[in-house]
Amino acid sequence: MTLAFPVIASALVFVFPNFTGGEVGLSGVRSLAESRVTAYYVVIAVFVASVLVMWKLADPKSKIIRIGVILHAIRQDEITARASGINSVRYKLLAFAVSGFFAGIAGGLYVHFIRVAGPGMFDLFFSFQVVLWSIFGGIGTIYGAVAGVFILYPTIEFLSLAEQAEPYKIIAFGSVLILTLLFMPEGLAVWVIDRIETKCLRCKVVNFSARKHCRACGAPLVRELDPADADPARPA
Repeated sequence: MTLAFPVIASALVFVFPNFTGGEVGLSGVRSLAESRVTAYYVVIAVFVASVLVMWKLADPKSKIIRIGVILHAIRQDEITARASGINSVRYKLLAFAVSGFFAGIAGGLYVHFIRVAGPGMFDLFFSFQVVLWSIFGGIGTIYGAVAGVFILYPTIEFLSLAEQAEPYKIIAFGSVLILTLLFMPEGLAVWVIDRIETKCLRCKVVNFSARKHCRACGAPLVRELDPADADPARPA
């Protein structure tokens, strides 16, 4: 649906030319601020506030907002969650609406930054980038998508500087996606955190991976092996 929406949106642009500007689009959009520096800090402020709100909504440990733990339960086992009385359709629609809301804020800031809005913005490759950022950083986490953007977007922009590398952007994106799914199926951020943190099996407190004993209860820390890291030839 994410990849199909730009195609639908492009068709709607041409259906209502008086409202959308048609092929030319809308130009002369007002800037966020008089200077680019001020506009930069406005975007940073909105970005930080949006991330904090999304993190709080998706936090399963929150004592005030319980949406996060419900969404995690649906992601882990939707059948069990529905058997427990959770309306999974309602919370899926809520998650979709919240994600669309913040995506709309990002799109609005982008339009006011470049001061042009036209059908060229509904590029299929641009939508593919957004999906890849989430997959690369870590699906199901807020910090994963943020990490994916800050790593991949500058890399692609660097490739765009070289005219010889421009045709290979899609190949580079596809290669990153394949390698991520093969070696880091849960994303880069989750992969890194799993290797720098160890959860105590007794008290469930998170410890640094270099520690040999839990900082809370003093129990020996045993790292749970990832099934992908296990040696199939080694007897159980």
